[in-house]
Amino acid sequence: MKLKQRQLFIELVGIAIVLLAILLPRIIALDLFVTPDENKWLTRSANFYHALGQRDFASTLQKGHPGVTTMWAGVAGFLVRYPSYRGSELGQVMRPLKLDRYLRRVAQIQPLEILVASRYFIIFGNAFVLILGFFYARSLIGTPVAILGFLLIAFDPFHIALTRILHTDGSLSSLLFLSILAFISYLHQRKILDIFVSGAAAGLGFLTKSPGFIIIPTIGLIALLDFMRTFSTHEEISLYRRIWGYLWPLMAWGSVALLFFVLLWPAMWVAPQQTFTSVLSQAIGYAEEGHGSPVFFNGTISESGDLGIEFFYFYPLTYLWRSTPVVLVGLLGVIIGYIKKREPLDQPETRTTVIGLLIFIVIFTIVMTLGNKKFDRYILPVYPPLDLIAAIGLVTLVHWVTKKVHTSAIQYGIYLIYVAIIGLQMFWSLKTFPYYLSYYNPFMGGSKKAPDVMQIGWGEGIDQAARYLNNKPNSENFRVDSWYFEGSFSYFYNPTYSLFPDADYAVIYAHQWQRSTPRELLAYISERTPEHTIWINGIEYVRIYKID
Repeated sequence: MKLKQRQLFIELVGIAIVLLAILLPRIIALDLFVTPDENKWLTRSANFYHALGQRDFASTLQKGHPGVTTMWAGVAGFLVRYPSYRGSELGQVMRPLKLDRYLRRVAQIQPLEILVASRYFIIFGNAFVLILGFFYARSLIGTPVAILGFLLIAFDPFHIALTRILHTDGSLSSLLFLSILAFISYLHQRKILDIFVSGAAAGLGFLTKSPGFIIIPTIGLIALLDFMRTFSTHEEISLYRRIWGYLWPLMAWGSVALLFFVLLWPAMWVAPQQTFTSVLSQAIGYAEEGHGSPVFFNGTISESGDLGIEFFYFYPLTYLWRSTPVVLVGLLGVIIGYIKKREPLDQPETRTTVIGLLIFIVIFTIVMTLGNKKFDRYILPVYPPLDLIAAIGLVTLVHWVTKKVHTSAIQYGIYLIYVAIIGLQMFWSLKTFPYYLSYYNPFMGGSKKAPDVMQIGWGEGIDQAARYLNNKPNSENFRVDSWYFEGSFSYFYNPTYSLFPDADYAVIYAHQWQRSTPRELLAYISERTPEHTIWINGIEYVRIYKID
């Protein structure tokens, strides 16, 4: 086989492996549990779809998040499972439970069926975006390093968890990652297509969630640093032409981003000022208002949601808990390799790629830290860049080891080292299947210590509680008090919702006893033994009590 043919074969195999690695852990068992926000997004998607069907384009503004790409995925789910909903007499639905009951009783379809169909579009969309990102990464840092980096992303448990649900954070992370890689590629190769891809990804990011706008100063700073880096190498070109050489790509980038933002959101066609103002006010509101209920973090309960001094290190600490040992070792390796210019960090393209990604990571983390409302998932967009940087660090460490050991066997053993690295990343993620959110870094203490630090649970295990009660005699007549009743519980069981003390059963969730809420119910059951408990990955998530 000729050298070029061999290289092409290796690249095609690499692409196939990366694509399968991205899809398989995300696409299997999509009907096992539901996060508490997904029923809200399915309802917004239903309203979005109905608004399109009625040509009521202003009503495609459902939330200032804005969550438009998420709702398009939801619309696709309706088109697959229940296309006639666009003519529903429900109109714009405010309560998810109202939509749930309509789908079951009138349409004779389970909401979970539409949700699962919508999740497929989220997954395939993320896979497509990540594969595009892989093409850019391999041109910047080389195919072998890019394969390793994207396999780390593919099996990152936190990223898996949030890119297989009908929500915003997973898609935002993939889109911003692609936008940065494509823009860095443009700075190296000056291909107009890269500006288009980067701008399009950014525009879709804006449509997904308002923190996507953070990429604007990121792109500007990356361009400025590249201008300064190359300033002395183009002395024969006038300063005006050099400045214009950077300004017009930024203007083109912004124009493409704006074009996608407008074209794919019908509300922008008819009420652009009102729509954009809603997005801006929602973003400011989330940044200022904080949490409306108690927050458990680092072993303490903040009754008002004010984290105090922990406000400043919330995201670095949650990252350590959500990351994997393999990635943390790789990040240490990249620091050493960058300082000492060790392979592959001796290559200018690799170094500038690392710097560009770090600029985004720092800016995004700082801006999100300034907001009062905090969840660990809000910082997800830094995970793919850090995984890719970690891959560069791991390659640096492996190359250093192979140069220290002067034997022919180590040259073959290097492949086993990479297989072991990927195997460890796979092990820590897949052992938590299908509840990937139950993963906590073993370097930090894992499942044993996580409940002492992290607020546990986002719907995991509620499905098991529903199935447990569903299998009991006369279950259809039960009245149940559950924290995550709508969606997480009701998608798997359809009892009467009833608050304590009128309920027959109380389903108590992990972060309820972590935060001591609601106090009256917890006081009532404090001396009682739960009828059934649900453990996931070594953590107790749910306690089910019979109410006398």
